[in-house]
Amino acid sequence: MKSNITLALLLLLQSLSIVTAETFTINGKTLTVPSPKGFVRVTDDMSAVMRLVRQQADADSYNDTLAYYIKESDVLTAMEGDIPSMEKNFILKVNKKMRNMTIGKDFFSQLKSMTKSQNQQVFEDVKAQVPKNMKNLSQGVSQEFNIDFAVNISQMVPLETHYEAENALAFSMYINYGFSDGGEHFEEIISATTTFLNASGSVLFLYGYAPKDDLQWTRDSSMNWAESVVASNSQPPANSPGGRGFDWAKGSVGAIVGGLLALIASAVAISRGKA
Repeated sequence: MKSNITLALLLLLQSLSIVTAETFTINGKTLTVPSPKGFVRVTDDMSAVMRLVRQQADADSYNDTLAYYIKESDVLTAMEGDIPSMEKNFILKVNKKMRNMTIGKDFFSQLKSMTKSQNQQVFEDVKAQVPKNMKNLSQGVSQEFNIDFAVNISQMVPLETHYEAENALAFSMYINYGFSDGGEHFEEIISATTTFLNASGSVLFLYGYAPKDDLQWTRDSSMNWAESVVASNSQPPANSPGGRGFDWAKGSVGAIVGGLLALIASAVAISRGKA
């Protein structure tokens, strides 16, 4: 019986792997987003992981979560209703206020300049918001999984912008976070890369996570993913009134907070593996 279930899951995994791109309707347009290479979008069939994804999505007041991606090698465990290691993963979000705006190349260029010039202040604002956000999310996860779980971020080390193209800007950071599960406490450091991307006039946030020693992997994989998304969609308009009056400083803060909230899935996966 177990072998039949395993075979069914393997066949489903194969079908999921064939789905190499998803479509999303944003601002009345259909955007095509290829999956990161070697990764699969989390679906309702991966019940425990999807519950984690929904918890961080519900806690994110700034952004809508469009998709969460785990390694193909993690899918079988996820399909069995368990939480895999999830050492590496990706997530796709869009700012709630910007999702109905059409952003031209001219304004996106301004957004990139503001991001680089205001980076330090943005991270200071993020630090001020982290404790409350993490507390709320920890409470949600504890209730959802009936566990005593708490996570906090003790340090963020932002790095300079390392990738810039006409329709993209990316920067990385190291994140030191601790979490408790019952009576046990764990400390982890991960590397993360955030990419702001203008796809056909819609600004998307792409996040890539990996262990601390795999920073370059997050950068290379995120760049390849971003380029595949740009190539799969039409170019943004050269000029557009979209975004005028939008507070991009708050948008940047929201993008980073949204990325930090996504850490909760990895934290739970690590605690489950060490428990």
